[in-house]
Amino acid sequence: MAKPRALPCLLVVEDEPAVRDLIVAFLKRGGHQKIVTAGNAEEALFYIFKDAGLDIKLAVVDLVLPNASGLALIRRIRNAKSPVRKALPVVVLTGRTDTDTYKAAARRGIQGYLMKPISPDLLVETVNKVLSARGIVAPAPLKRPSAPAAGETRDKNDPAPVAPPPSLDDNTTSDAKNE
Repeated sequence: MAKPRALPCLLVVEDEPAVRDLIVAFLKRGGHQKIVTAGNAEEALFYIFKDAGLDIKLAVVDLVLPNASGLALIRRIRNAKSPVRKALPVVVLTGRTDTDTYKAAARRGIQGYLMKPISPDLLVETVNKVLSARGIVAPAPLKRPSAPAAGETRDKNDPAPVAPPPSLDDNTTSDAKNE
């Protein structure tokens, strides 16, 4: 019997709890289930360097953090003594749009640079590409729950589907009628 492959552990470093939860939800929907979160650089460094039980394969790092910048965190990772930690792939997720910030991150050897607000699909696609480049097989995305067909019943443990938001192209809005 084949041993099931272990899912890669991801680290999400984001100080805003709502944004952090959203990133985690996007990654989980993309099939990533082993995710550790940190609200600042100090906590992230603990997970990367001190927590022997974790085998973090990729870090998603916000650049604006409360106790040290994301750039300082990336510099600490790149200056690690351990070749494994030094080569930890980093995907930057930031609201900073200036080219100097991008260049500073690129000089630190990042593998991806994503702008906020982020598309869930782009986040998962970028993370999976970076993992794939390291020879790590990305997990299969989770199936989205669908409404039961006529005559079918839904398992009580299945989450109810969420209706999509109304289309902005739909001409049924009151503003469109008044134009």
